[in-house]
Amino acid sequence: MDLSKEAYIVTNNEKEAIWCKKIEEGINTINKKYVKITSQQMIGICVFAFVKKELKKSISNVSTSFIGCGLMGIMGNKGASGIRMMIYDSYVCFVNSHLAHDSTQVHRRDEDYRDICKNLLFPYVPPNENINDFYNGTGFNKEQFYTETMLRFNITSNKWINKMCEENLKEKENLKLNFTIFDNDILFWFGDLNYRLNNNGDLIKEYISQGKIEDLLEFDQLIAEKGKDQAFIDFYENKITFKPTYKYDIGTNIFDTSEKKRAPAYCDRVLWYKSQNVLKPSEISLNKFSKEEDEWVIPKNYNSYEELTISDHKPVISEFEINVRKINNEKYLDIYSQLIKQLDHHENDSIPIISVSSSVIDFGKIKNNISSTKSLIIKNDGKVLSTYNFITILDDKKSTSSFPWISVKPSSSTIYPGESQIINITLTITTETALKKIDEIIILKVKNGKDMFLSVKSEIVPNIFGIPIEVLCHINKPISCYPWDVILELSNKKEKELSDNTKKLMENEEFSSVPKYLYTVIDFLIKYGKDEKYLFNNGNLIIKKYIIHCLSNNIDIDVNLLLFGKSNLSNSSLNPLNDFNSIETMNTAISSISKVEKLSLYDYQFSESKNDISDAVYKNYSLEEVKSKISVIIRKNGKLPSINSMAEILMKFIYEFPKAIVPYEIFKKSGQKFQTLCSSLPPRHSNTFNYLISYIGNAISNELFTKKELVKIFASAIIRPSIDYIEKQEHDITNSMSISKKEKVENAFNQYIDEVIPPKK
Repeated sequence: MDLSKEAYIVTNNEKEAIWCKKIEEGINTINKKYVKITSQQMIGICVFAFVKKELKKSISNVSTSFIGCGLMGIMGNKGASGIRMMIYDSYVCFVNSHLAHDSTQVHRRDEDYRDICKNLLFPYVPPNENINDFYNGTGFNKEQFYTETMLRFNITSNKWINKMCEENLKEKENLKLNFTIFDNDILFWFGDLNYRLNNNGDLIKEYISQGKIEDLLEFDQLIAEKGKDQAFIDFYENKITFKPTYKYDIGTNIFDTSEKKRAPAYCDRVLWYKSQNVLKPSEISLNKFSKEEDEWVIPKNYNSYEELTISDHKPVISEFEINVRKINNEKYLDIYSQLIKQLDHHENDSIPIISVSSSVIDFGKIKNNISSTKSLIIKNDGKVLSTYNFITILDDKKSTSSFPWISVKPSSSTIYPGESQIINITLTITTETALKKIDEIIILKVKNGKDMFLSVKSEIVPNIFGIPIEVLCHINKPISCYPWDVILELSNKKEKELSDNTKKLMENEEFSSVPKYLYTVIDFLIKYGKDEKYLFNNGNLIIKKYIIHCLSNNIDIDVNLLLFGKSNLSNSSLNPLNDFNSIETMNTAISSISKVEKLSLYDYQFSESKNDISDAVYKNYSLEEVKSKISVIIRKNGKLPSINSMAEILMKFIYEFPKAIVPYEIFKKSGQKFQTLCSSLPPRHSNTFNYLISYIGNAISNELFTKKELVKIFASAIIRPSIDYIEKQEHDITNSMSISKKEKVENAFNQYIDEVIPPKK
């Protein structure tokens, strides 16, 4: 071969052709005719494959490859050339390599070995087709590829094969189905491996002269590296009985006599590797084998030709008999067809199948600002594990989280075949969602299975929370008497735009200056809570539910029950309407306040979540039973739980107006000037604001709270972003207020309180 410096960079195929011709002339001098299958050159490394003419038809799927181990994988004459082919129905690979030289470079040779193992790759070639046609996308037989892949690598999942093929076939120009040298049934690796003998030349020559070959091999670097699992792991080599093949004076049988006097070594070797997953021939064949024959590779001869003196190496020859598979195609196709049917059946069985007790979750009538939970049952009707998770469609985009008003628990899980799981779906109607129509779709997504679409519906029944101020001032009947669509219409349309049904329903309704429920609650707090230092502590859940139930349904509030634990409506009660029939009374209450301006943003925190105030208590107990429970609470703790509950309802009532009493957007536009702010507020918002300022003044006069404490309590409830304003922002404006801005708002509000509520003398 051409080993000039230029040849280290540019491969010249002329020498390969000359060698091929010489080999053909040599092997065809005997009686049997051989033909060339293919060859591969990498600078000075060349491998040829010849076969007897009558066996040529048994060779298919031939591919070649090479890899350099020099600079950037191309510089130098170190590396490997390889040929891969199918002989009948077994893949056999031949690798010729030249590894790093120098007796001390053992680790370099090990690295070269690992590089070749990793990077010498053979592209897949369909049977009897040219590799160029394959990459151009012509003549590719996908079924043949499936069949061959299953056969070669014991693949038992048709689904896996389809996935592998379809992903690669999407873009044929990017198709890269490569096999390593170990993706074969048998691998032969030979060449100048350059492993030396770890001893001085004189001792080695003495052993050679005495015929101590076995003793000599104790110094062999290749055997040592194999033993340490550093190179050629699980490779076999026939017994060495010949002298070292390197280094000789050219033209002689004399070991190196040059100035360097290199020590003799077994540089030139032939090894083989058989697939670890292949059974013995006798285990897969109908033929009978002797013990010696029952191997895929049977070594016959391993020797060197000392008489050839044209190189400083002696050529090595290794002869083998190999057993290869030859499939009975008729039986194979029959079994293959059966396997495909079984795989299809298995694939169908492996698809998760689930069912749900209902695809419609109808919550029926539910009051705003409460939570309600419905359960459904998911059953695994399939034969494999089913893993699911719930997602929702929000603003035409898939979201892994639920709607803010829908909670699913568990939101994801795995169910065993034949088992069921209870899913709790909780619907929470908040101020943000109360003005929306609840008719949503949630998706039950099953991994590797069919998705299911579940409908969530609800009819909202109003209570005192989440209703605009203007609407509350417009109605006299109990809020629970009004259908939710009427509330929505009153909230979103002008009086002239109302439907006939709504106009008829609103006949004889008397307008009030402020929401009547606000007056009832504040009146209670002024009468019975004026001396309570801990007025704004947490309330009691049952008492809160009772008060809300009475307010929403126009039921007299039993004051004696709330104060003393004794029920006596005839002597003392509060009616949310009857105590507020006089508009003149309200006008008098707010006449002392003429200015309307506003302040900061502190988040008022309730004792429980916003969802805990519901009518759920009445599903299990009658009103009398609830009052009996309240009586026990008051007798034990005094009136404070009732006072706290009423105060908490006040704060929640204010906080839950969809449009704030003083909308933040108006406050922002006013430049914090209260005179400008007052003129910008709607009339009933202005009245409500003044009424609350009057109550704050009353609380200050009792000297139980400081102005600063009351500002912190009421500011964020009175001045805050309205719902429609929040939806236009990327996030809640209260969360984006800097500390300095909050301080400015507090200072402005304190100044306003000083102006309208003179300090007590």
